[in-house]
Amino acid sequence: MHSQGELIRIAIDEAHCISEWGHDFRPAYKQLSWFRRHLNQPPVPISAFTATATPRVRADIINILGLEPARLKLFNTPSARPNIHYEIRYLENFAEDPLEIENFQLNDLHSWLKSIQTRREARLDAKDAALPPIFGIVYVPYRIIAEQLATALTKVSDGSIRAVAYHAGLSPEDRNRVQTEWTASRPLAADEGPHPSFYIIVATNAFGMGIDNPHVRFVVHWTPPRSFEGLVQESGRAGRDGRAAASLIYYNTQERDRVLDRLYKDVQNAKIRAGIKGDKGNENQDSSTKAVHNLQSHSARLQSFKQVVRYCETVTQCRHELIKDFFGDQELEMMGSQVAGRNVKGVTSSPCDFACDFCKYGTVELAKRKASMPPQSDPSAFMDCSLVQNTQRMFSDLH
Repeated sequence: MHSQGELIRIAIDEAHCISEWGHDFRPAYKQLSWFRRHLNQPPVPISAFTATATPRVRADIINILGLEPARLKLFNTPSARPNIHYEIRYLENFAEDPLEIENFQLNDLHSWLKSIQTRREARLDAKDAALPPIFGIVYVPYRIIAEQLATALTKVSDGSIRAVAYHAGLSPEDRNRVQTEWTASRPLAADEGPHPSFYIIVATNAFGMGIDNPHVRFVVHWTPPRSFEGLVQESGRAGRDGRAAASLIYYNTQERDRVLDRLYKDVQNAKIRAGIKGDKGNENQDSSTKAVHNLQSHSARLQSFKQVVRYCETVTQCRHELIKDFFGDQELEMMGSQVAGRNVKGVTSSPCDFACDFCKYGTVELAKRKASMPPQSDPSAFMDCSLVQNTQRMFSDLH
């Protein structure tokens, strides 16, 4: 095809997977550099697409694919979606067992959904039967939680919510059925009764890739997402039609510490396998490239979750700006006027036009909500500042 001049362009989707510092690194993606090395007479243009690339990941994409900076054209949109309202819900109570559903959290989500429907009916002056269902996604960390929460939401709502579970453990037939309903203008009725007010997918992160519904009005994370890139990518599945949408994250210190502890242990084990002994980072020159790559991957996951913690625990900055800062957006699109004092009486604008909880409620209120969480470990106890530098130094020595 190339020799006959019929290969016009090479398009690479999910290009962040090429970087070891990306949240979804896939070793096979590195083989894509073959196109630049071998398809050069004549050269074939390469386009790389991603919605979740930090400056470091973007540099890796350019370098590994052999793209020429002088001839490269970059196109980007703001990382934070201006039509999405970003909010954190700090939990006062939570289940001791991460595989159980806490009634307090379930009731809070149900109340939030009811408030959405109430405002909708008042605005449109219509009853349930006359309105199409509202589509939403609730992301959960485990399959068993997906099953339990889907059942609980349907039961507690007395028919106003139809929630179905989606995860990799379902049969192909069940997954296809859920996908068919999801892409339909109205979900298939479970019986001959009226359509529900909400149609919700309760899913692990197995749901989303390649399954598009532009009319999703909200994405809820039942627990803090495991990566910042995943947070933005998954919440970005709401409001793709450009209309108002919401991103809601339930946050508690117990889950934070549990995830940090596991990620930190993964990094420590990877350091041992890579030949780094102790906290000072003594190097073993016989360390394999594979072991060091594995260490870098675990380090990237830890760093990314630390950004999730920062995003959720910050009560002094616009959520949209936090997202843009992480992804290194060169131009922060100001949808309103930047103001120094959020709590000043008479202030009517904000960096995101009040499309986040900080700009809507202010520092004092958010700090009060955050303080309602029971104290746990200091997250800084899990942060090894020398870890990333040591990993980067070893990785560079192998190339």
